[in-house]
Amino acid sequence: MGIAQDFLDSFFAAYPDANNGKLSLEELNLLMAAHQKEINDRGIVEFDGLSPSQMNLVLNRPLSEGCVITFRKNMEAVVEQSPFFKLSQILLEQIDQSGNLKLTPIGNLPVKICELLCKDNLIYWQYMKYVKKIQEDNVPYLSAVKFALIESGLVKRRNNSLSLTTKGLKRLKGAKQELFIHILSYFTGKLHWGNLYNTEYNSKCGKFGWAYSLFLLSKYGSEERESEFYSDKLMQAFHGVFWDTDQKNISDEETRDFNFAYENRFFECFACWFGLAELDYKRKPEGFGEILYVKKTSLFDLLFEVKR
Repeated sequence: MGIAQDFLDSFFAAYPDANNGKLSLEELNLLMAAHQKEINDRGIVEFDGLSPSQMNLVLNRPLSEGCVITFRKNMEAVVEQSPFFKLSQILLEQIDQSGNLKLTPIGNLPVKICELLCKDNLIYWQYMKYVKKIQEDNVPYLSAVKFALIESGLVKRRNNSLSLTTKGLKRLKGAKQELFIHILSYFTGKLHWGNLYNTEYNSKCGKFGWAYSLFLLSKYGSEERESEFYSDKLMQAFHGVFWDTDQKNISDEETRDFNFAYENRFFECFACWFGLAELDYKRKPEGFGEILYVKKTSLFDLLFEVKR
């Protein structure tokens, strides 16, 4: 009732003649539709200047034509700079060369394949130095690469072996940017980010609004900032209760969990693995724990175009 009344109040303020009883129902409906469109196209503070119409595309048709953030037209020469894509490409090539890549008895990638994928440290992981043996269970992004290829239909698993599907062979031999779009679309679409390592926070945090997070990283990422700067903006846009608590400087377990899950899933996994963000861990001034600082990479602007 409150929202409806607010709309009517703003409508009659914008069109005072609509209240004189002289307009037909059809004329009133046309004016109301025009007023609603004006509201939907108006940038709002909670969405960092985006309008409801723009946010609708960001959430429901991310990277599509008309969205404020889209893929660049020609990425062919740069997609191999994306670490997750490069590792996916290497694994596809290894499966293609072997015909059938035999997995371990528990269904993991062979150690020699894991070592191949890790040898150049394409993906930065701050705990890699503590890993005694390179194997799938010990390095979080290895299983993510494997499952991305299987679940997105590029690779099939049968009799504890991996082989390329017809689609996988076609993508591997085709344009690199089409393979990149396929893998990133699976990662941001069907993959449940709650399965990513190091957090049991049971929500869509990090993944929900991922394209909005990319928009924010494009807008603010030229300068190094705390990851919490971005999670606060997600709270402001989509999680009003968390945002209100955060703004009152109330220590709250749920807001801490939200910030941690967002940092872990969006930055440490998605943005880092795809080469979109640089991570820098700095010790807190009081000496306990670390603060994650992030900035966008040069690759980010080669992959995405943002319309302001």
